[in-house]
Amino acid sequence: MMTDAILEQIKAHAERAFPLEACGLILRDAAGVRVLECENTSAQPEQSFLIDPIVQARHIRQIAAVYHSHPNRSAELSAADIASAERCNLPFLVVSVPEFEIRSYTPRGVVPAAYAGRDFVYGVMDCLSLVTDYYRHELAIDLGDPPRKTWGWWEDVNNYHAFINGFKAAGFERVESPRLHDVVIMQLRGVCPSHAAIYRGDQVILHHAGPSAPSREETFGQYWRSRTVCFMRHKDL
Repeated sequence: MMTDAILEQIKAHAERAFPLEACGLILRDAAGVRVLECENTSAQPEQSFLIDPIVQARHIRQIAAVYHSHPNRSAELSAADIASAERCNLPFLVVSVPEFEIRSYTPRGVVPAAYAGRDFVYGVMDCLSLVTDYYRHELAIDLGDPPRKTWGWWEDVNNYHAFINGFKAAGFERVESPRLHDVVIMQLRGVCPSHAAIYRGDQVILHHAGPSAPSREETFGQYWRSRTVCFMRHKDL
C-alpha cells in the first residue's frame, strides 16, 4: 500500500507544513491509494494534530491509515499518537522533519496509556478520551470517539448544553448522587460545563483537568464539588 509515490507525497506535505505538524489521510478505493491532505485544527499545531471529524466521517469507508509529521523531533510515536491510533482503530504513520524518518503503528486493542499520568493533548488525551478509554477497557462499554468543538467553545453560552447533551446521546442520564464508575460533570472555565471526571468511589475521582497537570486520581473535595454541575450514569451500569 505504501508505495514510494505515496511516501513522497507525505514527505512533501510535511516539509511544506514545517514547523507545524502536517496531517492527512491515506485513502484506498476503487481508483487505488491516494493521499488526502487535511488541515491541522489542533490548538497547538506545532506539537500535535487534529483532523476535523467531519472530514473523517466523509471518507470513513476509504481510510486505510492516518499520517502526520513530527517537526524537529524523531518519528517515534508518542503516547498521544498511540492513543489516537487505538481510538480510531486505524494504522498511524509518522514522518520526522527534517530527517524524514518514517515509523508506523498498528492498533492492538490495548489501553493506549495508563489512566494516570497522561499529558494533555486536546482531542487526543483529554478528559473525554480518558472517560472513553476507561469505559471501553474497564467496563466494556464503547462510547465511540466524541467529536471535539474548536478549542475555547466553552466561552460561548450558546454551547451551554452541548457537553451534557453529548453524554446523554452516548447513553447517560442524570442521577442525584454518584456511585462507582459514574461521570461527574463540571464547569471549570468559561460559561459552560466542559469537564468530565470518573467517580472511583470513596470520594475519589479520576480525571484530566487540562494542560496544567497530567491525568490523576484525587480526592473529590470542596474545590471540585463547588464546580460540579451534575452526576451522570450510563444506562448499562
